[in-house]
Amino acid sequence: MLQCNWVAVLGSALGTISLLVPWLTVRSSRLAAGESVGLPGAAGTTLTVIVIILWVSCLWASFGRRSERRTLVLGIAGTIALPLALLIAGTGATRLLEPEESVARASLSAGVWLSLLAAYVLIHTSRLGLTDWPRVRSLITWLGPALVLAVGMTGVYGDISLVQEFQGNESRFLQETIRHVLLCAGSVTIGTCIAVPLGIAAARSKRAARPIIIISSAIETIPSLALFGLIIAPLSALSYAYPALREMGIRGVGATPALIALVLYSLLPIVHNTYVGLREVSPAALDAGRGMGMSRRQLARKVEFPLAAPLIAEGVRTAAVQAVGNTAVAALIGAGGLGHFIFQGLGQAAPDLILLGALPVIALALAVDVVMRMLIRNLTPRGLRMEAEQ
Repeated sequence: MLQCNWVAVLGSALGTISLLVPWLTVRSSRLAAGESVGLPGAAGTTLTVIVIILWVSCLWASFGRRSERRTLVLGIAGTIALPLALLIAGTGATRLLEPEESVARASLSAGVWLSLLAAYVLIHTSRLGLTDWPRVRSLITWLGPALVLAVGMTGVYGDISLVQEFQGNESRFLQETIRHVLLCAGSVTIGTCIAVPLGIAAARSKRAARPIIIISSAIETIPSLALFGLIIAPLSALSYAYPALREMGIRGVGATPALIALVLYSLLPIVHNTYVGLREVSPAALDAGRGMGMSRRQLARKVEFPLAAPLIAEGVRTAAVQAVGNTAVAALIGAGGLGHFIFQGLGQAAPDLILLGALPVIALALAVDVVMRMLIRNLTPRGLRMEAEQ
C-alpha cells in the first residue's frame, strides 16, 4: 500500500493545477470583461520554470514514507510559493498594463489563488510534522508572510486591481475595519457577560437548564437577515415614541440593531460550553475540595471555574469567529463594517471590491481564532494540558 502524506498531496495537487489555469485577468476598465493570461504570460520563462520545479519537488516530497526531510522540503516550498505567487502577479500586472490605457485593470485569477491555497496547506502540514524542531516550525510559519510584506513594501503589487481598490478606498477601509472590530468585540463582550451567568444557572438548576438551552438554540436557527428584520421594527417604534433614544443613536437601522442581533447570536455557544464545562467537572475534584474544608463559593472559585474555563473560552472563541462573519451581513442595515465593500462590490459587479471586504473578514476570523486558541491553552491547567499532549 502506498504510504504518503495525503494532506501534502492535496496541497501539491492544487499547486500543480495552478500551472494550467489563468493567473491574471486583464480588463480595459474596472467593469469590462477581461482577457485571461496564463502563468507563462504573467511570469515569463524563467519564473515559470522555477514554479514548475517547485511543485514537482512538492509532489516528490508528498509521496512515499513520511520523514522529517520530506516535511522540511514541503515547508520550504510553501514558504517560497507564498511570496512568489504574488511577486509573479505584481510584475506580470505591471508588464501587461504598460501598453494599455490608464483605466485598465489586472485582476488576480484562479492560478494565483490556487497557488496561495497550496502554499498554506503545505506550510500547515509541515508544521504538524516538525514537532521536534520548534524553531524551524516558527521560521516556516512566519517567513512566508514576512517575505510577502517585504516584497509589498517595494510597491511591486501596485498595479494589481485589488491593491488599486484599496488605494482608492484607503480612508474608508480603515474606518470600516475599525467599526467591524468594535462591533465584533462589543457584541462578544456583552454576550459573554449575559451567557456565562445563564450557563451557570443552567448548570445549577435542571429546571432552568431546559428553557435556557431551548431559547438560545432557537435564536441560533433564525437567519441573520430575518433576525435583523425582527429587531428593526420594535427599535424603530421605540425611537419614534421616545425621541431621546434617537438622539442617543438608537434607531431602527444602524449599529444598534446589529449589536443586539450579534449579541443574541453569541449566546448559544457560550451558554452551552459554560453549562457543559461546569457539569463535567470531576466529582473527585469536588470531593477533594470539600474534604479540604472549602465552602460552596470557594469550590466554585478555586475548583469548578478553573477546570471549566478552557471550555468556556472555547465557546467564546466560537462566538467571536461567528461574529466576524455575521458582522459583514450587518452592513445591509447600515451598521457599516467590511460588509460595506462586499455589498457595494456586488451592486457594482466589481469582483475586486468584493474581495477588498471579504479577504479582511477571513483574515480577521483567522486572527481571532489563533488568539483565542492561545488564550485557551493558557487557561488550561498544566496537568490537563500535559495529559492532552501525551
